Amino acid sequence: MGSVPETRGGVPPRGVARASGPLASLPGDAPADPSTLRSHNLGIVMRMLRDHHTLTRKDIERATGMVPASVTNLVADLADRGLVRDQRAGAGEPRGRGRPRITVEQVPDRCLGLAVRIERERLTAELHSSAGLLLDSASRTVSHGWGQPGDVADEIAALIARAVLLAAEHEGVLISCTVTVPGPVGSDARIADTLEFGWGHLDLVGLVRAAGAPEAVRIEVVNDSSAAALAEHWALPRPRPGVMLYVETGAGPLLGGGIIADGRILSGGRGYGGEIGHITVDWRGRSCACGAIGCVSTYVGPDALLASARLTELAHTAGRATALDELRARLDRGEKRAVDVALRAGDILGAALRSAYDVVNPGTVVLGGYLASLRRWLEPGIHMQLAPRSERLAPVVIESGRLGRRAGLVGAARHGLQPLFDDPTIVPSLRMEAGTAPRAGAVGNRG
Repeated sequence: MGSVPETRGGVPPRGVARASGPLASLPGDAPADPSTLRSHNLGIVMRMLRDHHTLTRKDIERATGMVPASVTNLVADLADRGLVRDQRAGAGEPRGRGRPRITVEQVPDRCLGLAVRIERERLTAELHSSAGLLLDSASRTVSHGWGQPGDVADEIAALIARAVLLAAEHEGVLISCTVTVPGPVGSDARIADTLEFGWGHLDLVGLVRAAGAPEAVRIEVVNDSSAAALAEHWALPRPRPGVMLYVETGAGPLLGGGIIADGRILSGGRGYGGEIGHITVDWRGRSCACGAIGCVSTYVGPDALLASARLTELAHTAGRATALDELRARLDRGEKRAVDVALRAGDILGAALRSAYDVVNPGTVVLGGYLASLRRWLEPGIHMQLAPRSERLAPVVIESGRLGRRAGLVGAARHGLQPLFDDPTIVPSLRMEAGTAPRAGAVGNRG
């Protein structure tokens, strides 16, 4: 895309929407090509409606600097695609004088995104709307783990087919299927290392396509912790930080993590970034499953914490989750060994986060998974390690994750639906789609 044409006195160039103040959206570079420029402006309006739910046309005009006719045309275009609709003030809402107040809102179930999480013995799926509504969910347990990757691909293709039918029932369209896995994923959507399943490098998207998934549905694979990071970022109160670090203990043996910048997953040039669990804290330390030495996961990961707390045997007999719950119970009782383990873990995790702080300078660190329940014991060490930098430069807020186990699925759905908010023209008009006029309730041009 082209760069933004030069402006005078802060006034946007003709036709280019700006978003500022409380209604600001991600600016990006405004394109010079007319058709791409229109997509850019349509995306700004859609992001504003996503973030603020309902707006008047006057709100959009003030936030973007566009003239009323341009806003009217953009809203009409989005309505023709079935993405937005008019909402008149109800009986209990203030109207003021004259005609009833009319706002614009997103059509909540026009565009849908499917999120699928693969775990060692479970496949979980959720169908979300672009307005954040959970429309359907399903899960399947396999008793002895997954066999060949083709088995999982067949399951995902079947879930996509089911989601396409559900979307049609809602008079909507399935935009995406985003699959999360507990391992690094490259920018080409290939899984780089599936230690959990023993598959090695894998083109899962290609296998799902071969299993019959339609080309019209965008399929992507992302790291589960990165997806969870995205969801937890959007769950934070406004104003959200421009950069957020996320670190979690999930169902696996290691720490997961992610970086969110400007509301999007920051995964680096080749897709493998954000692996906070593999920051080195002792170059002569313990061997990590990733092949390196001294990763923070080998000290603060679930298995490391349980070993230090002498709960490994319980983890083997009753499961890792049960053992971690027992660790938390011992902390609540104030047992010395458990408290010492958690406080030391805070120091070590803080050292890793200090290294990350100097690279990406986050405004907030979110502790997810079981780390959220240990925050009271981890936070002193984290702050102590960060203090030499954060007190001199910029403070860091420590938060607990709000979404629990569902964070990865919520984030995957949001990530998969992001192209809609970047370029709404990926959705065809209702007339083109059905060969008829737009459905009732769609917004038209105002006189």
